[in-house]
Amino acid sequence: MILHIENVIDRGTLSVIRDKLAQEQFTSGLESAGWAAKQVKNNQQIRAPHPLIELLHKRLEQHELVKVAARPQQFVNVMLNRYDAGQAYGTHMDDALMGGTRTDMSFTLGLTPLAEYEGGELVIEDSSGERAWRLNEGDVLLYPTQFLHRVNAVTRGSRIAMVGWIESLLREPQQREMSFDLYTAMRHEFEQHGKSEQFDRLSKTYNNLLRRWAKR
Repeated sequence: MILHIENVIDRGTLSVIRDKLAQEQFTSGLESAGWAAKQVKNNQQIRAPHPLIELLHKRLEQHELVKVAARPQQFVNVMLNRYDAGQAYGTHMDDALMGGTRTDMSFTLGLTPLAEYEGGELVIEDSSGERAWRLNEGDVLLYPTQFLHRVNAVTRGSRIAMVGWIESLLREPQQREMSFDLYTAMRHEFEQHGKSEQFDRLSKTYNNLLRRWAKR
């Protein structure tokens, strides 16, 4: 399941974040690149701990759809990335383990309005081909870390985003997708018909599957 969630961070918070980021010093992205990724990575970064990362991280992990779709056990290696004109990150695979923690899902949280940059698409490859996203400010893309992916070169302006990884309570992508679908169906039924007999059946199945699958 690849999920694009809009407006995860409110515009007021984003405005404050952008003003503060304009005063921050980014360092080379090669500092966090693995031995193979160093050959294709060309960006800048700010690594945790940092108060802006902590603020954005807190807002992200409190968002209802993020919690339901990812079922986070913990977030891993969260950082801010910046791509200026001409910078890109070629095709690569993220590490399965970071600091001994398994990476089940990746996320990118856009912090730059679409009108302020061109290029910079996040491209994910799977057996059907490629899909590309340009994220607006406040939008997040959640996707399984199993895919090859890249960030195309920025051709105008600068693209800033928060990125990181999640170890999920639901290890398998199919489990996360099925539980998310059931949750969505359960909420829809409740909004349309209240605590109906159908809602109770969906709730029973949803919670019993979580009980069966969740690992701590």
